[in-house]
Amino acid sequence: MFKVFFIVFIVVPLLELYVLIEVGSEIGALPTILLTILTALVGGLLMKYQGLQVVQQAQMAVAKGETPQQQVIEGMMIFIGGAMLLLPGLVTDFLGFLLLLPPVRVALAKRWLAKRAANPHGFSYVQTEWTVKDSEPTRVRYYESTRESDVIEGEVLDSDDKKSDRDERSAR
Repeated sequence: MFKVFFIVFIVVPLLELYVLIEVGSEIGALPTILLTILTALVGGLLMKYQGLQVVQQAQMAVAKGETPQQQVIEGMMIFIGGAMLLLPGLVTDFLGFLLLLPPVRVALAKRWLAKRAANPHGFSYVQTEWTVKDSEPTRVRYYESTRESDVIEGEVLDSDDKKSDRDERSAR
């Protein structure tokens, strides 16, 4: 976690400062400032337009009975890309624009979903069914472990069993 904070709060601002100085020395200070303002404006418009598209795609997926996982991840990427474009600097603007490019965003979202499908926690989804318990519909999910080390053996004691166990211990 320290590495992440170090990169975000030390390395990125120093890199931004270096790039701004280099670009400013090539094209001048005023054009550099105008360029950063322009990227923020264009990024905000792209974020709005693409965000609405992803929301519409998510609504269509839900209407088809599918889960909009891809669209949710793309929406997060659009938000992060837009936030990066609002930050002053050309490096974060470049990365923000990359996240707003649909082919890049779709590829990253699919890669992230594929990584999650591999399920690093070792549980695989087996089945979900609805049952009625105490006159209320209840969703029951069944999972199975893909690792043998996840099996924990034990006993469940009812409150009556606990009372009788305490009584037995106190009698001894």
